[in-house]
Amino acid sequence: MARFIFLLLYNLLLPVFLVVSIPGYLLKMKRRGGFGTGLSERFGIYRRPRSEEPQGVLYVHAVSVGEVFIALKFIREWRKTHSEPVVLATSTATGHQVVRDAALPGVRALYSPLDVPGLSGRCLSRFSPRAVVLIEAELWPNFAEVCHRRRIPMVMLNARLSPRSEGRYRKVRGVTRLLFERLTALGAQNERDAGRFAGIGVRPEIITVTGSIKFDAPADAAPERREDFAAILRRMAGGRPVVLAASTHAGEEALIAGAAREAGAWPLIVPRHAERRADVCRDLTAAGFSPILRTSGELPEELPENACYVADTTGELRAWTALADVVVIGKSFLAKGGQNPVEAIAARVPVIAGPDMTNFADLMSMLEQDRGAVRCEAAALAGAIRGLLADPEGARAQCERAFRALDMHSGATQRSVRLVESLWLPPAGEN
Repeated sequence: MARFIFLLLYNLLLPVFLVVSIPGYLLKMKRRGGFGTGLSERFGIYRRPRSEEPQGVLYVHAVSVGEVFIALKFIREWRKTHSEPVVLATSTATGHQVVRDAALPGVRALYSPLDVPGLSGRCLSRFSPRAVVLIEAELWPNFAEVCHRRRIPMVMLNARLSPRSEGRYRKVRGVTRLLFERLTALGAQNERDAGRFAGIGVRPEIITVTGSIKFDAPADAAPERREDFAAILRRMAGGRPVVLAASTHAGEEALIAGAAREAGAWPLIVPRHAERRADVCRDLTAAGFSPILRTSGELPEELPENACYVADTTGELRAWTALADVVVIGKSFLAKGGQNPVEAIAARVPVIAGPDMTNFADLMSMLEQDRGAVRCEAAALAGAIRGLLADPEGARAQCERAFRALDMHSGATQRSVRLVESLWLPPAGEN
């Protein structure tokens, strides 16, 4: 009865939420180039005939671009031992584009259905998945209910729960327990996350500590050093060290660029959201810079004074990171939560983060304990950059300490694959 009431209330309130949010969502998708890419799949309208769709798939659901990269990393490992087709479902145009750009053989890029009655079942009937993988915490009630009724194993991978989220979930523990009951298994990033999930009502017997796929740096090849990117930086930086402002949020572009200039370095800006390019350029211009957008094409013959480069693209941060001398983590100075420092660590580039890295609290605690990263307030950023650039040996030692600190997550991708394999249904028609 409790589940019936929960789903009834959810499905009564969801249409109200959709009516309010969908216009803004569609406008955002238009800005991000989502129209014409199959966005109608979110509403259960498919352009391909059902007979042309893969069957007996592994269905992987990811939302943000970061989650899509985790999903792709998992799928690459999965495909080493499995030839079955994979569906990778996202809800954003940028995530969908990353999947298409990856062009992995046997992987169907899909827009995930809205979580309204009927659409989830229509989607699952179309692909007949043998297992469903949810990346991090994307668990939707109607989708989960349909998977349960059809006895499709549903696994949450790379699962993490911040103390703040745990507190919110505990306030509605009864509802949380009803939702998470539909999971078949959960792969937590660490013991603390495992304890937090158990504390909000997830059955302890379904929780396995697999480590973080995102932090499984040794499983990745070193980031590729793209010569076309290197040529841009050689020309623009003019021999100065490159400070990469990674995944920045509003106001951080000018802050980090100014600190880099004060430290005698040259700023390379990679905003978290490429569609913010106009605001980014306005802020940088007001700070005395002449920003050049990557999407503008070739560099001008004559570079303006105080030129800086804005990589206003999606999916290229890893390649730019490989060419930086210092990486400054965005969303940690003028926003809350911080962004992922692992790509910089994997590239052996020294990391500076601001005071708020709540989203990566466990990782940052480990890095700080091992002196694998620098933390500072905004006012001290220029000095922190200057200190790393003035001590190359110390910076290299910091990078090695950071890389070793990630060792606890080594093999997380393989462990996640084995967890899904343990629940993988046999093909239709087999016992």
